[in-house]
Amino acid sequence: MTTPTVTTSSLTIRSILEKEKLSGPNFLDWFRQLIIVLKLDKNDYVLDEPIPKELPTNAPKSSKDARVKHVNDSTEMACIMLATMTPELQKTFEFHEAFETIEQLRVMFQIQAKQERFKTLNAFIGCKMVEGSSVSAHVLKMEAYVEQLACLGFPFGDELATDVILASLPTSFNQLLLNFTMSN
Repeated sequence: MTTPTVTTSSLTIRSILEKEKLSGPNFLDWFRQLIIVLKLDKNDYVLDEPIPKELPTNAPKSSKDARVKHVNDSTEMACIMLATMTPELQKTFEFHEAFETIEQLRVMFQIQAKQERFKTLNAFIGCKMVEGSSVSAHVLKMEAYVEQLACLGFPFGDELATDVILASLPTSFNQLLLNFTMSN
């Protein structure tokens, strides 16, 4: 008798997500954990785009297969999302696909997300490396701000993020900055 193959890491990550049910005020933390689960399963795309409309019968098989995969992935992720919500929210979203659910949740908790985005953006722009501290630790901290802003729906382009990070370095890095801007 064979058993279904489910990776241990997938079960572990999903159990982390299930520990704290989405109740509203914890939306941003819940969403961060949800993204981790979706990235692990390589299904994070279901939150970025709705399920494609029904295809005509003469559509290429690859397009039909992609749509079926999207439907299946969206259903699976919607179920995970529902399992990690309070019963009140479950009733609201039980017949929605993953993309619709996250879009409506973002609207519901938009004020909280705006406040978090403002706080994160201020921390990112105001972050300055202390002379003599670790450059790699500073860059990792700055990259975490960039990733957090992207999760909040405010992605920075690579060039802009790089410019802000370079601007956060102390004056002892001026020669490096000059070389960087000259050689690009």
